[in-house]
Amino acid sequence: MTMGIQAIISRLLPPRSRGILLFLLVAGVAAYAAGLFVHVTRDASKYAALAREIYDTGEFINLKIHGEPYVQKPPLLFWLSALSFHLFGISDLAFKLPLLLFSFAGIFFTFKLGSALYDQKTGVLAALLTASSQISFLYNMDIHTDTLLQSLVTFSLWQFYLFLKNKKTHHLVWGFTGLGLAMLTKGPVGAAVPATALLGCMLFSGQGKRVLDFRWYAGLLIPIILILPALAGLYNQFGMEGIRFFFWDNNVGRIQGTLVSKDSNYLFYLSNLLYLYAPWTFLLLTALALQWRALFLRRMDEPGWFLFWGIWVYLLIISLAHGKLPNYIYILVPLFSVVTGRMLTALLREPKQLLFRWLLPVQTGVAALTGILLLALLFWLFPFQRAWMGLLTVPFFLAALHPLIQGGSPATRLLIPSLAMAIALNLFINSHVAPHIFNDQASVKAAAIFNTQAGPKEQLGNYNYFSHELFFYSKTPVRQLVNDLELFGRMRTPGNWVLTTREVVDRMPPGEFPPPEITPLSHVWINNLTLEYLLPHTRVNALDTLFLLRSTPVTPDQHIQSR
Repeated sequence: MTMGIQAIISRLLPPRSRGILLFLLVAGVAAYAAGLFVHVTRDASKYAALAREIYDTGEFINLKIHGEPYVQKPPLLFWLSALSFHLFGISDLAFKLPLLLFSFAGIFFTFKLGSALYDQKTGVLAALLTASSQISFLYNMDIHTDTLLQSLVTFSLWQFYLFLKNKKTHHLVWGFTGLGLAMLTKGPVGAAVPATALLGCMLFSGQGKRVLDFRWYAGLLIPIILILPALAGLYNQFGMEGIRFFFWDNNVGRIQGTLVSKDSNYLFYLSNLLYLYAPWTFLLLTALALQWRALFLRRMDEPGWFLFWGIWVYLLIISLAHGKLPNYIYILVPLFSVVTGRMLTALLREPKQLLFRWLLPVQTGVAALTGILLLALLFWLFPFQRAWMGLLTVPFFLAALHPLIQGGSPATRLLIPSLAMAIALNLFINSHVAPHIFNDQASVKAAAIFNTQAGPKEQLGNYNYFSHELFFYSKTPVRQLVNDLELFGRMRTPGNWVLTTREVVDRMPPGEFPPPEITPLSHVWINNLTLEYLLPHTRVNALDTLFLLRSTPVTPDQHIQSR
């Protein structure tokens, strides 16, 4: 297989471009690795806090967050990170590392899926497109359950398609294993894409009778067994309501918009693909248009049906749903990449086609715009502290310009400039820009202050701040306060710290307890970055303020209020 990949690369790229590809490969891995050290926020902070609670308590079945039963997501992601904490200690790196390793495996599974559906050249291109897409870099830095889900679903699709091709039972077993683990990551949605891809392919490629194969129904036992730990935890803590939530409420609630923010824009995902699948968006849109053309001209083959139904049923459902989030589309990225890789394989075989001559300047323009964005980030919006560090961008611009100036194969001219700029952009985002932004979170600063200044018996609380960074970064377990009375009680007791908002501080009654020490901490709401924040001269005006309260410090003859 390795020799086959080398032969494909040799045909795609001339010898003088292979050194550039090797450089970009190393830089791409470095870009992903840099994301391991960026602080968590929002959903990622919640998942990190859940993993830490498993690590602290040893309770893998009955999931809890800040001591309260947790229902929303199955446990596989949290298990992996908790086990990583046992190996490497509690850190951003340990939390994210298992997910990054699965993502690298997912890139390999994308290669295998493309190879099984078409050929190894398509598989190589599909893996390259997936690995270098903006969404892959983003969701390996800012972790979501979709990060793990995507890899497991891709594995399942690969194995299921091999079963369709050769009817060997072990592929079916592996397919259902991947599907079960996907459900153990995010619930029944993990079965959606494999189910529609398989059913659509069998029914529309003249294999309808294969639906009656008893092995499909026997194989369902595998995912049922694999999700039993999740169901047990839900039943133990919520009874039958927990089971109902797993199979119904969690999915229907997202479609109805009751569990996530509502959005009625039916083009939400197609418009978000403009940046999520960058720098390959225009290639993808062209490939999807050609897919529909093949459908209307009745030229769809078996792999085409598999991809068509795998993509469009799920995309239609999430587009019509009222609850929309960008990460929901990540599961489709490998399928997008195979469709695009197949188109590129045909185009690169006959580069004199009008379509290739149209796409080449478009893709060159995308690379140029990405380079301009990179320069704007590093020299204007988030400038390097030392000007000489800007020289680190030079090799990437040289790599991008080389095929345009020196010439090269069609693949080199079409792909290398965009690839170089995309990797450079994400390397510097993950190593320079994102740390700057994520470090502006007051919760991260509050945990650092508590960890260095608090005595061994002092406690940290969180009140009216609805994110979970504090629960992950604090050296001791954090208490979630639920009302003002609990806050005021803690402020009357020596040795208590609480992170809260201005609204709470303003309504604290004077004279009820000794005035606490109040530390204002600037804060950025990362899910709502504004132009005012991005512009250096107005950034300070865009920052909110949270407050770290500290009651009278503990003395040796005092004790802490019981938790």
